[in-house]
Amino acid sequence: MKVINKLKEIIIKYKAYLMIVIVVLISAFSIVYQNYKDKSKLYINNNEIEVNKYENKIAVYITGEVNSPGVYYVDSEYRLNDLVNLCGGLTENADVTDINLAEKLNDSDKIDIPKKTKNVYESTDNDEISNENNGLININKASKEELKSLNGIGETLANNIIEYRKNNKFEIVEDILNVNGIGNSKYEAIKEYICVK
Repeated sequence: MKVINKLKEIIIKYKAYLMIVIVVLISAFSIVYQNYKDKSKLYINNNEIEVNKYENKIAVYITGEVNSPGVYYVDSEYRLNDLVNLCGGLTENADVTDINLAEKLNDSDKIDIPKKTKNVYESTDNDEISNENNGLININKASKEELKSLNGIGETLANNIIEYRKNNKFEIVEDILNVNGIGNSKYEAIKEYICVK
C-alpha cells in the first residue's frame, strides 16, 4: 500500500516530466516507423514503387520470340521454362533447339529466344550442294536473303523470283529473264553469280 501511495506521489510530482517523456517516446517511434516505411518505397518520376515487393526475387530480362518480353521478378528457384510460361509462352517463330529450358535462372540474366531460320537449301546434303555450286547462288533453292545479296536484286525482285519458281523450275540461268522485273541489264549483272543446280 505504501509503495502504491509513494508511486502516486511520484507521478503527481513529476507528472509534467512524465508527459514529456511519453511524448518524446511516441515521437521517436513515429520517426523510426516513418523512416522504415520510406525505405521500403522507391520514387521514380514521382511514381511510388514498393521495394519490398521484390524482396527475395531475382530480376531476369527476356527478349526475342516470347509473347511478352521484358524484365520479370521471379523466385530464385525458377527455371527458364517457368519464365517462358510467365511471359505468355513462345511465339510460333521461336527456335529453342539450342536453348536449355531446364536451365536455372540467375539474377541479372538476359535471355534471348532466337527466331527460326529457314534452311538455305531444301536438300539434306547442304555442304555437298554448296561445294558443287562453287559459291554460286542456286536460284531454284536460294533464300530471299541470298537472292537479295545479288547485285541489283532487292526485296521486290527476290519475291518475284521466289513466286516464279513456285510454278516453274529454272532449267538454265537464262530462264531468270522470265521473271517479272528482270531485264537484260540485270541478267548481265548477276549471271556469273547464279546457277540452277
